[in-house]
Amino acid sequence: MSFSVRQIGACVAFCLLFACGASWALQAVPATGKITLDGKLIEADWAQAPVFNEFIENTPREKVPAMVRTEVRVLFDHDALYFGLRAYDPDPSKIVAPFVRRDKVFGNQDNFVVWVDPTGARKFAQFFRVNARGILADGVWNEDSGDEDFSPDFDFEAVPVILADGWSAEMRIPWSSLRLPHPAPDKLSFIVFRNMPRDTRVRMSTASLGRDPSCFLCVADDLTGIRDLPRASGLTIAPFVTVNSSRTREGNAPTASETRFTAGADVKWRPTPEWVLDATFRPDFSQLELDTPQLKGNTRFALQVQEKRPFFLEGTDLYSTPWNLIYTRSVTDPAWGARATYRSPTTDATVLTVNDKGGGFVIIPGTYYSDYRDQGPSQSTVARVRQPFAADLGTGSIGALFSDRTYRDGTTNRAAAVDAIYRPNNETRFRAQVSGSQTDERSPLSVQGKSTGSLTYVDGNFDDGVTHFWSGVTSVSPGFRSDNSIASQVGYQMFQFEGWRCAKREGFFYNVCPGLAGKEQHTWSGEVLNRWVTPSIYVNGQRNSEWNLQARWLNYARAQAGGVLHHVPSVYAKAEGNPGGWLPYAFVEVEMGRGIDVLSDSLARMMFTGVTFNTRPLERVEIEWKLSDFRLSDVNSSAWRLHEYSAQLVAVGYLTAQDSLRLIAQRTLSKRNAAMYEFSVTPRVHTQAVSLVYAHKRGLGRELNIGVTHGNARISATPNQMTTEVFAKLSWTVSL
Repeated sequence: MSFSVRQIGACVAFCLLFACGASWALQAVPATGKITLDGKLIEADWAQAPVFNEFIENTPREKVPAMVRTEVRVLFDHDALYFGLRAYDPDPSKIVAPFVRRDKVFGNQDNFVVWVDPTGARKFAQFFRVNARGILADGVWNEDSGDEDFSPDFDFEAVPVILADGWSAEMRIPWSSLRLPHPAPDKLSFIVFRNMPRDTRVRMSTASLGRDPSCFLCVADDLTGIRDLPRASGLTIAPFVTVNSSRTREGNAPTASETRFTAGADVKWRPTPEWVLDATFRPDFSQLELDTPQLKGNTRFALQVQEKRPFFLEGTDLYSTPWNLIYTRSVTDPAWGARATYRSPTTDATVLTVNDKGGGFVIIPGTYYSDYRDQGPSQSTVARVRQPFAADLGTGSIGALFSDRTYRDGTTNRAAAVDAIYRPNNETRFRAQVSGSQTDERSPLSVQGKSTGSLTYVDGNFDDGVTHFWSGVTSVSPGFRSDNSIASQVGYQMFQFEGWRCAKREGFFYNVCPGLAGKEQHTWSGEVLNRWVTPSIYVNGQRNSEWNLQARWLNYARAQAGGVLHHVPSVYAKAEGNPGGWLPYAFVEVEMGRGIDVLSDSLARMMFTGVTFNTRPLERVEIEWKLSDFRLSDVNSSAWRLHEYSAQLVAVGYLTAQDSLRLIAQRTLSKRNAAMYEFSVTPRVHTQAVSLVYAHKRGLGRELNIGVTHGNARISATPNQMTTEVFAKLSWTVSL
C-alpha cells in the first residue's frame, strides 16, 4: 500500500491538530460587497475568505480525516454572519435532498449544521441547518442537559445549489438572531457538521468529536476576526387576525354554532444585546399540529405532550434543571404572557409570567396515581437564573429556580430549587438539585389544605464514547407539588443505574454495546414500587440504523398500596433506521410478556407494538404513519381484558417552497371486557379527529393559514359529541 504526499500531510496535520490536543481558529473576514444568497459562492469576498477543509469523520469511523472534501468560509457585515459551505461528492446523483417540513432535517439527508455559541461560555449554542433541497431547521443546544431542542425558530436564510461535483450553500444569520452579549466579543465558538447519508451515514465536523461524545461544546473551535458589530436592539411586532367558525352537536341535540374574530400580537424587544423581552396578547394556536395520541388506559399517571406554542419556546433551555420543574403545557388557555430573558458570558436568567384563562385539570400527584382538580383561571410565574463557572478543576454551573401558581379561588402553589452541574473533564458529569414546595389549597372541595414537600436529586455520568455509566438517586416526599410542572408521582425514593461498553468494528454493525440497567423504587414508608435488573444489547448499523434488545426477566412492580408485588417479566426489542428510497425512516418497537392490569391490580399477559413509518410516494409528498397497540389478556384463559390502540397519519404536500397542504387524521380506541371485572368499568372510549390546513409562509415574517378540523368522541353509551371548526389566520411581522 502506497500513500501520496497529500495523504501523508493530512495525517500529520490531523495528529498535530487533534491527536495532540491542539486547537485551531477560523478567521471571519468583512464582506466589502453585497452577498446574494444563491448558494454558488461566486462573489469576490468568498474568494478572499480563509478556507477550512480539514474535516474530521466521527461516524461511522471516529476521529479520522474525512474521506471526502468539505470547505467552510465565513464572512460578516454590519447586519449578519455568513457561512459559505461546500460539499464535494464523488457521485452527486446520490445526494439525498427531500422536501420535508421545517425542523425535520435529520441525518438521513445531505445537510449542513452550523452551531454557534454566541457567548463563548460553551454551555449553550444555537444551531442552524439546511439540507441540499433548501429546507431549514434550527433550535438550541443545552450542554448541561445534553438536549437538542428544535422548538425555537430563528430568523435566518440558507440557499443551496446542486453542482456537478457536489453541492454548496450560503447561509445568512442576522446578528439580531444571535444572543450576543455586550460588548460584542471578537470571537465566537462554533462547530460545522456535514451529514452525508449513503449505505452508511457519514458525519464529519470541524471539531474532533467521537461517535457519541459526552460533551459537544467542550471541543468547539474559535471563530475570530469579528469586529465593529452593531449593538443589537430593535422592536418587532407580529400581529395576527383569526376568523374561526365552529359547530358542535351532542347526539341528536340541535347544533350549536359560533363565529369568533380574534386579533392579537406577539412582541419582541431587544433593548440591549443581553436582554430579550417578549410578550403575547390573546395568542391563537389554530395552525399548530394536533397532539400525537397516546395510550393511557393502563396508567394512573398523567402523560406529557410536546410543547408546540411559539411563545413558550423562547429560552426553553434555561428552564431545564436536572429534575425538571417546568412544564409549560400546564398553561392550557393563555390570555396574555410576558417574558424577560438575559444572557451573558457569566449569567443566564429569565422570568416568565402567564395569565391562564383556565380549562382542563390541575395534576395532583400521588404515589400510586395522579389525581386531578378542575383548573380555574390562574397566574403562573417562573423565574430562573444560572451562573456558569470554570476553574482549574473543571467547569459547570449553579442555578436557582422559583415557580408560583396562584388561582382565582385563592389557592397558591410555590416551588423553589437550587441545582448544580459539575464537569471535572469532558467525559464526566455530576448533577444535583434540591427543591421544596408549599401549597395552600383553598378550594371548597379540597381535602389537602396546607402542605409542604421536598425533592432531592443527584446523578453522575461517565461517557468516553466506548464506556458509558450513569447512576442517579431521587427522593420526593409525599407532600411535594409543583403545579407548573408535570410532577405526576411523589412520595417515593429511587435508585437507578445503567452502563454499557461498546465494541467498535467494521461491517454492517459497526458499534455493538452490551449493557446492564437497574432500578429500585419504594414508597416513603418503604413499600417496593418497582424493582428490576435488565441486561441489554445496543447496536449501531449502516443506514443510520439502531437496534436494541432488552431481557426484562427480573422486573417487579406494584400497582396499589398494600397490593401484590407482581413479577412482570418481558422482552423488549426496538429497531429504527433510514432504509432509503420511498421509505426514508422506519421505527418499530415490540414488548411482550407479563404486565399489570392496574384497574384490578391483577397479573395479565401483555403485548405492545409501536410503529412509525415516514414514506415518500412522490417527491413532493411526505406521509408519516404512527401506530400503537396495547393488549392485556387473562393469564389463565384466552379472554381479553384491555385493548387500546392509536393511529395517526400526517400527510404533507409541498406545492412550492412557500406553500404546503397538511392533512392529519387520527383515531384512538380503548376497550375493556366488562365480564373480567367484579366492578363497573367503562367498556369503550372512542375519539377521532381530522385536520386539513393550507399554509403559505414567507420566512418568519408573513404567514397565512386556512384550515378545517373535525372531531368526535364517544364514551360507551353516551351521545356522540361532534365538533367542526373552520379558521383562517393571517400573521405578519413589522420591525421598528
